[in-house]
Amino acid sequence: MRSLAVSGSPGKDVQIKIDSVEKLPDPFKKFLRKTIAYSKIPEFYGSEWNIEKVLKTLEQHAIQPIYYSYGGRAPHVAYGVSRLGGDVRLITVFGNDLDKPYPGFFDGGYWSHLIKSGVKMELLKVMVPVEMWKNQYQMRKYLEQKYAPEIYRTDAIQVVDKEMPTIICCKDPTGIDFYYIDDISGAAYLEVARPAPRELLAKVDAVFITTSERPFMEDVVITASDMKKEVIMDIGSYGVSPDYLMKTVPLTKVIFGNTAEIKQVSDAFQVKNVEEIFSATKTNFPEVIILEDKFNGLAKIFTRKGDVDQVGPIPLDKKGNSVGCCDGIAAGFLAFYQRGFDLETCVRAGLIVCSYIWEVEGVQEGIPNKPAFYDRFTKYFGLEYSLEELRQIRGVLGI
Repeated sequence: MRSLAVSGSPGKDVQIKIDSVEKLPDPFKKFLRKTIAYSKIPEFYGSEWNIEKVLKTLEQHAIQPIYYSYGGRAPHVAYGVSRLGGDVRLITVFGNDLDKPYPGFFDGGYWSHLIKSGVKMELLKVMVPVEMWKNQYQMRKYLEQKYAPEIYRTDAIQVVDKEMPTIICCKDPTGIDFYYIDDISGAAYLEVARPAPRELLAKVDAVFITTSERPFMEDVVITASDMKKEVIMDIGSYGVSPDYLMKTVPLTKVIFGNTAEIKQVSDAFQVKNVEEIFSATKTNFPEVIILEDKFNGLAKIFTRKGDVDQVGPIPLDKKGNSVGCCDGIAAGFLAFYQRGFDLETCVRAGLIVCSYIWEVEGVQEGIPNKPAFYDRFTKYFGLEYSLEELRQIRGVLGI
């Protein structure tokens, strides 16, 4: 099994389900399926808007009680990979509350919960002077002077006097979602200045990049690529810019994203469709682009060779919501990809995890254990495999 590091920030998800996005004020409608930092709300929505006004508006449209759950794309993916028996480390940033059992955390504090699941992490505590917190360059210099060499070999950092960021997850009954992340008091902001943990990256076979602060994501991609590691990236929306995509996509072997997210890539490279991205990068990467459709339970696999394969659709029981379903696709894919399975099998595994997440409120609450995963995998895809191949899948799952 190839070793894997997943990079990205945890958070406290605040789940808000509203009556309809169509009933929200106009500024909201421009940024559906996007993630906005608290500090950017006045810039994007208008000077009269802030997070307090946004929350008040959303609460007026809420159709069920608001609640906490484990949040953050990277921890979701790492937890899902580990739950399916994978070998995974989490490169992340916590605050003082890393082990606080917030209401809705079904398995205690976040740190203990992930460690119990099998996710590998070692912790380095850092303290950043208050006056430096919003100065990226001063913070970077300070971190490298005070905490080297540990900061280059540590996956998890705890920022003293900060907390895990609150991630407000909004969705309506049709599944349209959008997000807000605390970049003001949230510990994850440290990643604007954190150097890539190059000694740690040297020890793994592949790294998966999720939504995080752009300078750190870019640094991790470039560092891992220089080390000839496999880079796999979920395009996401937070922190993504044309410049970031121009620098990272040509270094990335496998890319995930929904239609809007992949369009960001084609727009950055000024091409018309997914297929043209391959020739626009001027490198041998990406080799694979996976276009996700969590609403219909399917995905399309585009390859540099020109092949296009569709996996699914599979049945979806949409009792819960769509939040985190793409994280489920990535988790299932990676758990099988690191074991050497073919692309179609890996994507099928991802769609199975996605289907389970659709059935609950919260993300990690829906990620199946190995027997439940195998039952549904064989139910939906069993006819695609020989008995020997199914025995192999059972074997790698350890059931």
